[in-house]
Amino acid sequence: MITEQVIERLTYDTKTLFDFYDKMNLFKTKKQKSEDISGLLENAMADLIEGAVAPKIDSEPDIRLHGEPVEIKTTSGECWFSGTYSKREGYFIFLSWQLNKDNTPTFFICGKDLKKDAWKPSTSDSYYATTYDKKRLYKNRRDWTFYKGYLEAYDRGKQQCIKLHTGELEQEFLWETSPPE
Repeated sequence: MITEQVIERLTYDTKTLFDFYDKMNLFKTKKQKSEDISGLLENAMADLIEGAVAPKIDSEPDIRLHGEPVEIKTTSGECWFSGTYSKREGYFIFLSWQLNKDNTPTFFICGKDLKKDAWKPSTSDSYYATTYDKKRLYKNRRDWTFYKGYLEAYDRGKQQCIKLHTGELEQEFLWETSPPE
């Protein structure tokens, strides 16, 4: 679903957009940048993937691929958030991004069909968002397709830590360590 051509286009478009922001002296929050990257991924998929359409309407999925819903969740961190539309079942693309000093982005991208109960509900009365964090992703990693980047588990004392890596997928990192309990 996410091809190398889509990733190359996303990389180019992201750098171009963020260079423009810098040139125009426009400050954007990480949340705004995540929304922009999500929109750029929608555009790249709609342009380069046969059968992909980006409706650009909040009540619709980010992409319809041969009529099936595809949601894109983007973060600059290691936890993906969703609200009302995470209740929709279907294919989800999780993207995490980092920017180098020259605005060249690197990405971690994976995808999977998710059911409503895959998301962790909020425990706060004032915060409604559901979450899917890197530990949950690592625990279920065999069910995900990794398009760019990989996960690494390592121990820090008695605690198991999970690191998201952008860049090329290295299969041995996916399976060498047991998932967190």
